[in-house]
Amino acid sequence: MVTRMRFTALLFVLLITIAVMVNTAVAPSTTSPITIFELEVVSLAELHNNPDTYDGTMAYRKISIVGEFSELGPHRSTITQDSYSLVIDTTEEKLFAGFNVGDEVKLTGVFYHNRIGDDLFVPTYVLHYPVEDLNNVEISNITQDQVSFNGKKVTIVGNLSSIEQSLGRYVLYVTDPETNDKLKVMFYGMTDLEPDTIIKVSGLYTGGILHSEDMGKYYPPMSLTSLIPGFSGLIALAMFGILTILFKREKHNG
Repeated sequence: MVTRMRFTALLFVLLITIAVMVNTAVAPSTTSPITIFELEVVSLAELHNNPDTYDGTMAYRKISIVGEFSELGPHRSTITQDSYSLVIDTTEEKLFAGFNVGDEVKLTGVFYHNRIGDDLFVPTYVLHYPVEDLNNVEISNITQDQVSFNGKKVTIVGNLSSIEQSLGRYVLYVTDPETNDKLKVMFYGMTDLEPDTIIKVSGLYTGGILHSEDMGKYYPPMSLTSLIPGFSGLIALAMFGILTILFKREKHNG
């Protein structure tokens, strides 16, 4: 009786160990080499005092700035930080959907120093600040209410319906298998992902596009065979071997 109880306890420990391995396994992913939409943050005071250092007219250079919208118009807006202000090019209106006067914002783009008139900042990425990460979001929720997600970080899961490389980046579309809603993604890194693969993508949703920091194949929780190719066969052999050894020992001790 004691022998059986000991054998059962050992088997239980083995199963718990396998469960822990499943929950802690990390799926391989493809990551961008840098955080493309959050670069060196330069204060408006620093831009005012040393404009030539950051001027993108002579040498193209992207930086990030933080401020509060004091004016928000269709072509030109203004952000303020402490007692300093800077004119923002808001021609790309979709980047600013959902933002209002008084909102704090982080902008990543190019600063242009004008020796005669106002300096100008042309943003590529616009984020609510402090940065909001909404984590897992359904693709259909984003496509049906783009304004609510604009300027925020999200993570989506869907089918990679198409992918192509263009101008040093990947342009892909991820589709919700249940609703067929489709989201455009731009990834700035290297990947070997192919169409008809279920993927997980994290990044910044801005201007109707998800700019990706991190993406890779999606593996459902507790899926041993998908987490590690050939894992089920290997673990089955390992379990059989361990159980055989334990059984022989218990039989010998009994």
